[in-house]
Amino acid sequence: MRQITFKEYRNIDLAILAAITFVFEVIATLAAAKWFPAQPIALSITVAMICVVMMRWSGYAVIHAVVGGIAFCAASGATIEQVLVYCIGNGLALSALLLTRLWGKEQLRKDPFKRSMFAVTAYMGAVLGRWLVSLLFGGDLTALVVYATTDIISLLFALIVLNLLAKSDGMIEDQKTYLLRIQQEKEEMMN
Repeated sequence: MRQITFKEYRNIDLAILAAITFVFEVIATLAAAKWFPAQPIALSITVAMICVVMMRWSGYAVIHAVVGGIAFCAASGATIEQVLVYCIGNGLALSALLLTRLWGKEQLRKDPFKRSMFAVTAYMGAVLGRWLVSLLFGGDLTALVVYATTDIISLLFALIVLNLLAKSDGMIEDQKTYLLRIQQEKEEMMN
């Protein structure tokens, strides 16, 4: 049996995470619309998934930012302007990658405070990104407040997800580093 290449592994992992993002974003959006139609809140898994993918694959998380935006917009019957706001705006969540450069992914993975700051930065980036894109379509300062407040539960969800996944080996670890570590551990066990 042929072993898959690193590129194939990455593409499979990214595809699986994109499918998870799409399916669960649609479910969360439809559930919120059906069960809580009068509530000005939304639960989105997109920020959590962007954070997970940034930890695993860095900038490839932009794919999941767009997928999350498409899923939300498809499930909520959004206009083309809203599609652009969410798909492009979510991309600013990748500003949290600056923290991977500042502290390193390993420190983010191990330190609950730094991991939380990573999630908060991604959330704030997505909110700010959506607002900035909305300005092109006549948005104003109130749009910033709306994005920040309606999506606050999504930040809590991202914090919970990252802290839970930090306990699982390799889940929020740079995948190249993870695979090299696993290979080294195998070699050590054989010797």
